[in-house]
Amino acid sequence: MKTMSSSLISLVLIQSLFAQGVTPKDWGLKSFHIKDAQLGDVNYYVTQKGIDMEKPLVFLISGCRGLPVMLVVQCKEKSLQLGTVPPDQIDYFSEQYHVALIGKAGTPFCDTMKVDEINPLKNLEDYQPSQEYIQKCGMEWEVKASSIVIDSLCKTLSISENRVIALGFSEGGHLAVKLAEENRKVTHLVSVISNGLNQFYSSIINRRIDAATGKITHQEAQAAIDELFAVYKKIYSDPRNTEKWYYGHPYQRWGSFCTDIPLEHLVKLEIPILLLNGSSDRNNPVLQSDYVMLEFLRLGKDNLTYHVLPGCDHWFNEVVVKNGKETRVSHRKEAFKKIFDWLASN
Repeated sequence: MKTMSSSLISLVLIQSLFAQGVTPKDWGLKSFHIKDAQLGDVNYYVTQKGIDMEKPLVFLISGCRGLPVMLVVQCKEKSLQLGTVPPDQIDYFSEQYHVALIGKAGTPFCDTMKVDEINPLKNLEDYQPSQEYIQKCGMEWEVKASSIVIDSLCKTLSISENRVIALGFSEGGHLAVKLAEENRKVTHLVSVISNGLNQFYSSIINRRIDAATGKITHQEAQAAIDELFAVYKKIYSDPRNTEKWYYGHPYQRWGSFCTDIPLEHLVKLEIPILLLNGSSDRNNPVLQSDYVMLEFLRLGKDNLTYHVLPGCDHWFNEVVVKNGKETRVSHRKEAFKKIFDWLASN
């Protein structure tokens, strides 16, 4: 299996054991379950804070392949939590919103793995997703499961003004776009540090930028891009294969996401849309989202708000050089505030 996608790593919050807790209740969440004839078991979680109150609904969508919401890594007497849905995303909105999220197919809320050495990135790479997840991975299961959960929540929760916000981060932003088109109960769409065009295009853009900035030669960039095209051709010729893997995912996952272009859905939507990106993001280069904004202007559509945090990467960190030393300055709170303020004014 190849190295895990860095878009997955970007969503992981490393914590000391039991700092957050390992059950939904520890996270302030209530567990629910739907058994669907087509999808199988769909587990989802809703914030308990004010669950009986009338509040808008934020449906939170992450990427993170077949990982549990919380993975506990154990090495002898040492332990570490790896949360694939950072709790601050939930906590930030739970006071004024119902917050809900689904688990991955065939994946528990929390799982434990024993390792010889605690190395967070390697531990995540080594985690073996369930066979059920592998067989169902891709956009189809994620979007349909999210849609039936939203339908259920709209019946069981008191949702003020029927406001349902699909909020996706990274790969989850791509899923949120598709969900907003398929389920008309979604009234607002927020796509954060995500792509607007083909996911495969990100790697091509990065090679071209590296050549243009002198990090590699144009010849090296072209050779690398030719290799990428060769891999992409293999995936597109066998898009349902769950035995062959590329960059941490089965071909089926890539075949699903990379035949779906977010821009094609975005321009059809009439609901308020927020895109939020960092200008130094290599996982989902901002050039893709720039093109989305350009297309909305060309079409005369005014339902898109587009914010870019200059100098920020996929984690909303900015590299600042002071006295010859590089430090990372987090703009995560600023990003959350932009989302929160946009929701308040739309």
